[in-house]
Amino acid sequence: MGRFADRFADVSLRAKITGVTVFILFLGLIVAGVGTLSVLRPMLLNNQESTLRQLHEDPTPALAAEADVDNLTREDVLFAGPQFYVAVLDADGDLQYDNTHGKSSSAWPDVDGMSAPISVESVSTGREQPISIRSGDGTEWRAVALTIGVSGQPGGTLLIASTTAGINQTVAQYVVIFTAFGIAVLLLGAALTRILVTATFLPLAEVERTALEISRGDYSKRIMVASPHTEVGHLGESLNIMLDRLDGSLEERARTIERMRRFIGDASHELRTPLVSVRGYAELYRMGALQEGEQTAQAMERIEKEAIRMTSLVEDLLALARLDERRPLELAQLPLNGLAHDAALDAGVQDPDRAITAIEDPAAPVVVGDEHKVRQLMTNLLGNAMRHTPAGSPIEIVVSSVPAGDGVAPMARFEIVDHGEGIPEQIREKIFGRFWRADTSRNRETGGSGLGLAIVKSIVDAHGGSVSVHETPGGGATFRVDLPSAPPGDDTVPVPRV
Repeated sequence: MGRFADRFADVSLRAKITGVTVFILFLGLIVAGVGTLSVLRPMLLNNQESTLRQLHEDPTPALAAEADVDNLTREDVLFAGPQFYVAVLDADGDLQYDNTHGKSSSAWPDVDGMSAPISVESVSTGREQPISIRSGDGTEWRAVALTIGVSGQPGGTLLIASTTAGINQTVAQYVVIFTAFGIAVLLLGAALTRILVTATFLPLAEVERTALEISRGDYSKRIMVASPHTEVGHLGESLNIMLDRLDGSLEERARTIERMRRFIGDASHELRTPLVSVRGYAELYRMGALQEGEQTAQAMERIEKEAIRMTSLVEDLLALARLDERRPLELAQLPLNGLAHDAALDAGVQDPDRAITAIEDPAAPVVVGDEHKVRQLMTNLLGNAMRHTPAGSPIEIVVSSVPAGDGVAPMARFEIVDHGEGIPEQIREKIFGRFWRADTSRNRETGGSGLGLAIVKSIVDAHGGSVSVHETPGGGATFRVDLPSAPPGDDTVPVPRV
């Protein structure tokens, strides 16, 4: 059974459908043929017996022309038509004469010397039901018998018989004709089913070819859906959607791998530079090249600065890794005016010669966020502005509210506005990438490690907000940050995660 199941599983779907269709046709033809045959023969026999019963009432049609049933003569029997076997029997059931004209053949019914049920005594009871007799070759005959005589006195028996050979021949012809037509129907049904199945499965063949091309690496291939409302059409559309998502996932995977490679390369470069400096000064000290105290102090100062830079870089990398892990934020309602005021004071302490102003919103917007992360967000943006603008140029922190729109929740906004050289429009989307800097020379004196704005982007995304860069009127760059605004009456609310 298991071997048959394995073989059947290897058969193509076209062959299975064709085979099942032919098998159903075969069963239908068998049922129709056997059912018709079971009705046809009894019906023919019933018609024959009905004719014989009519002849029992009036045997004239079976006798010679102008025969008189009440006064039969020998010639009335001898010259009876060949359609029926007509014979006269005596009182003992012996054959006297019939319409075979003396021909001796085993095809005629054997009635000579028979007793009941065709004897005169049995016939005189008025029996009308046909009886069965056989000929010498085994052919069955159906017969009726009636008394003949004068003045109502039995003088003999008139036997009229009809052979069933014609019925058997009709049944045999029916079987041959039905079988021939059945075979033709089976062949035609198989051919039409094969053509229909092949035509129906043409879209599946297209799916198969497309899948083969995709397996060979051509991910741009799609299935042509000619009839979207059919099962095959639904399958094609579903596969196309799956392929689109798969293609997008592969592209995103490729971009992620490329970003990771660049990230690893940039991180290695950023860490290698201070390490080379530290190692160089250490080797100079070991080889005794630093003889004077001033040289030794200068070397120690450089080693300390490079260590501080490495520490800052590692902390930034650790911060990005933690943000990538999507750790839960400690959400609370934060007054944006107060955070801006504190950030401006802290930045003013770092650069006393610069005017850093917090422009508060009278509406006092409140955001939902992690206080530590939001403060870090402002600090990074202020540090970026101070690093890339001329010394002494002013910086403003502008707080405002963004009303809710169609399908958009209310947001609170703060902007870091500087008045430096600004950021070209073509690189405004790139500056939030990790280790990306407009200064490709990676000179430490002109900028940081390139992770500050990447941290800003990750923090904003974790809070469900948005960050963008715009041009400051009169020159400079404006970093705009929108964060979810707190609903009135709630201490904390869930924040959508990206």
